[in-house]
Amino acid sequence: MAFVDQKGQFLACIALSTVLIIDTGHAMTQIQFANPLGAKGWRVSRNPIRCGLSLTIPNFGIAYFEQYAAQPPHFIIRTWNEVQQYLPAKIIIKSPNWKPDRPAVLAGELMVKPGEFGIYLKRDASLKLLTFLSQGYEPNFSYRAETGFNTLVALSPVGFQKPYSRYQECIGSLLPFDYEQVRESVFHYKEDGSELSDKDKDQLRRIARYAEADAQINELRIIGYADANGRKGYNNAVSENRARIVEKYLLHLGVPKKILHVTWVGELYPVARNDTDVGRAANRRVVITLIKK
Repeated sequence: MAFVDQKGQFLACIALSTVLIIDTGHAMTQIQFANPLGAKGWRVSRNPIRCGLSLTIPNFGIAYFEQYAAQPPHFIIRTWNEVQQYLPAKIIIKSPNWKPDRPAVLAGELMVKPGEFGIYLKRDASLKLLTFLSQGYEPNFSYRAETGFNTLVALSPVGFQKPYSRYQECIGSLLPFDYEQVRESVFHYKEDGSELSDKDKDQLRRIARYAEADAQINELRIIGYADANGRKGYNNAVSENRARIVEKYLLHLGVPKKILHVTWVGELYPVARNDTDVGRAANRRVVITLIKK
């Protein structure tokens, strides 16, 4: 039941804060961080491109599970204080309160590394943590701090079920594509043509959905081009018509006119030679770019 391999595939960054627990039978001091009973617990943040399930750990940082559209899930602890060197750490799973007779389980070993987002678990380890929490188990990250104190960071399972259900619902509603799949699109045309293919329309629907979902999108740029197989004025008109048809379709899909920036350049800026059929076909195009703030 390992989360990480012995090579430290998953790295952690953890820091110190408060709550000293002195074991009088040993000479070791332990610092423990946990979300106390009665404090605000797990929270869900959601939109069509990102789902988050987070827990604030007082005096330490924020732990959160996160998944973006078309991407695998991961787990991060964002610490408010950062370590300055690599430190060995362990993942320990404690049994639920209703199973006190079961001992804690060592689930994996990892390395603590410097950086604000040092604890970073990939898909499989994140899903295992979610499973443990959903069953009432308490995952803990344990390590020896740079000051010599043993440090324990706990993820409380208290009040986890309802936020977890909302988080799962959010994941089921994520867009099936991400920004990189719509960031820049290029449509090509037959000679003198300007009509959109079914494939082009499908991509425009994806572009419109993403532009609506991501509040960081502040411009959708459309540029029409032509080959050099006609007079300059004709080529300018053809490139304008291509760009305008794309604009019209996006407006039909509900994209706000204020974010559309439409232009055309005729036969300027070719991407290939205009003395071959293949080159001219490459130059007959419209380029659509989604631009973030």
